[in-house]
Amino acid sequence: MPHCFLYFFNTCPIPLLLRHKGMPRNFCGAFFARIYNVRSPAQVCLIFAIQFTVMTETRRMHDVPRTFLKHFSSATTKANNLEYTIFSAPASNPAEALIRSMNIRNVCLENDLYTLPGTIPEERMFLENMYNELYERKYEDLYNLLTDEKQEQLSPTQRHDIISLVVSMFFRNRSWGNTYNKLMDETYAKVFALTEDGGKESFFMDDKEISIAGKTLEEFQRESRKQDRPMMALTGAQKIFELVRIREVNDIVTIVKLEDTPLEFIVGDNPVTLQDSVQQRPIPFDPANTLSIPIDSKHLLQLRPWANQHQLEKDKIWRTDACGVIALATSLINNRYQAAQPTRFILGTEPGLKTFIQTKDRYNN
Repeated sequence: MPHCFLYFFNTCPIPLLLRHKGMPRNFCGAFFARIYNVRSPAQVCLIFAIQFTVMTETRRMHDVPRTFLKHFSSATTKANNLEYTIFSAPASNPAEALIRSMNIRNVCLENDLYTLPGTIPEERMFLENMYNELYERKYEDLYNLLTDEKQEQLSPTQRHDIISLVVSMFFRNRSWGNTYNKLMDETYAKVFALTEDGGKESFFMDDKEISIAGKTLEEFQRESRKQDRPMMALTGAQKIFELVRIREVNDIVTIVKLEDTPLEFIVGDNPVTLQDSVQQRPIPFDPANTLSIPIDSKHLLQLRPWANQHQLEKDKIWRTDACGVIALATSLINNRYQAAQPTRFILGTEPGLKTFIQTKDRYNN
């Protein structure tokens, strides 16, 4: 980053800097109310460098990155380009007859998922480009590091990037927004009915008058979801930065590898599972949770809060080879958690999905 930009950043109030760059005042306030207070100056500088880079605008946005999905896929060459095919089944009713192959370009995506209000592409694409720069571009290097059995030590930067990657995958997917939308849809349905029954055309929420004149309930709910989407996207980004700071205090990085077995890990479109040895329903910000995510069909990445309790080194990759009964238990636990997540699809190789479907009922207990 140019020294002049760093100097300007360090000597000017941040909102003024954004105004100097032409960003609207309401965007500045919304962004910094949520993100600035949980970022270091160096990281904020990186975000600004991302923001002010001229970019191509896109509408198709993946909440589970293709850089991640390709390691569960098979590659073929078409017109000198690599194409990746993954297999999927509905999580609510996984059956062998319902397994389908899909190009990873068409999996786990939604139009305008991270698009923010703005008058220029740099404003609208801010979060999409931030996720790309901070997490996706680093993924291949991190994947190679984690799957290379010769690699044992982690630099502070590598450890931070691994924790950031897992936490980002936890918060950036659509399950949080879907849960929020479901709650608000139910709330609006009740308020809408009461408003109509009272012969009125508006109601108040948070001291704001909201009109329903000329709208059906479905139209009103759809409009509200669209209006709330930028707020949900910014909230997700804020939560990533907050939880990374918490997890860095005590987490160790572990890798479990399935050895000498045809068993495989599968993954869902909500790929990070949250596990707590005490609570049936873990709290996301509880630092005693374990965060788990398979990074391919044979490797499971986990962030375990064991550094202080067990006096374990944080600058190390703790590796375990799982064979026999341990491999069976590890794969079953992950795969059942993945299928039980608030998710639409389970994903993986065709043999991996078939094995899970064939064994999931056999080992219910």
